[in-house]
Amino acid sequence: MSNDEPDDQARVLVVIVTHPRDLALAREAGWYRVPLVRVPPHFAADYLAFYQTAAFGAERWSVRYYAPVRHYTLTTRRELLPDEPQHPRANERYYRITLGPVLPLDLPLPAARLRRLVFIATTFGQLRRATDVRELFRPEEDRCPDDGLWGAGLAGRSIR
Repeated sequence: MSNDEPDDQARVLVVIVTHPRDLALAREAGWYRVPLVRVPPHFAADYLAFYQTAAFGAERWSVRYYAPVRHYTLTTRRELLPDEPQHPRANERYYRITLGPVLPLDLPLPAARLRRLVFIATTFGQLRRATDVRELFRPEEDRCPDDGLWGAGLAGRSIR
């Protein structure tokens, strides 16, 4: 592991990316969105990893990319995506997660059988060691020693 690679204990939230546009926004605009009503219990993370759905063709049903989390902001979908003012959820509140560069994992992580997921809280070490997405699910007793941060949602992060 080089000095610029994530530490094995770094918290990772695996998020679902259902449209190539959303991965492009993460790469080009540097952010990802999560509806406030869908925020998981273990939301705070040092990194996001992106689970790609069937919309990604040959890269479907896998985790191939990750990005460091820089900042959380609470906003509306309309502010995030102003070109969609008539969207049914335009006025709903979302977390805008500001990201660092989107980087490829050394080895893509496939999901041999698992096809539906929303969020997985894990560590970078587990992400690095896993051979299938199912291996990212960890029992409660195997969580980070500092689990107060996992349960606290956004501890240590700035929110506006």
